[in-house]
Amino acid sequence: METKQELQQAEAFSTQWESNKDDARDECMDQVERIIIEVEHMVDDVTEQVAVQDVLTLAYAINKVVNLRYFTFSAMVYGKYQDYEEDFDYDFTDDINMVLKDRLSFDLQLGRNK
Repeated sequence: METKQELQQAEAFSTQWESNKDDARDECMDQVERIIIEVEHMVDDVTEQVAVQDVLTLAYAINKVVNLRYFTFSAMVYGKYQDYEEDFDYDFTDDINMVLKDRLSFDLQLGRNK
């Protein structure tokens, strides 16, 4: 059975996690944008095809973006007695999948059956 103090600590962490989620998403999407902007011209807008010489570069960029889907965000937490930096983990798989579909016409399939 959890004590009142443990419940309050868990609730405080949850509140901090939720309050930092938008900032974490913004930082994650900024990193995704920097990666994609370098390679999106390689995908033909009409045919959605890629030249053979660009396949490895594009695959590497997609892999870098996919690795950002589990994102750790560091934020300052201002406590009653001390301020400290805490890491919060987020899952932005859906956001990353949407960006990859929209910008590179790539459908991220992670353990899904077709």
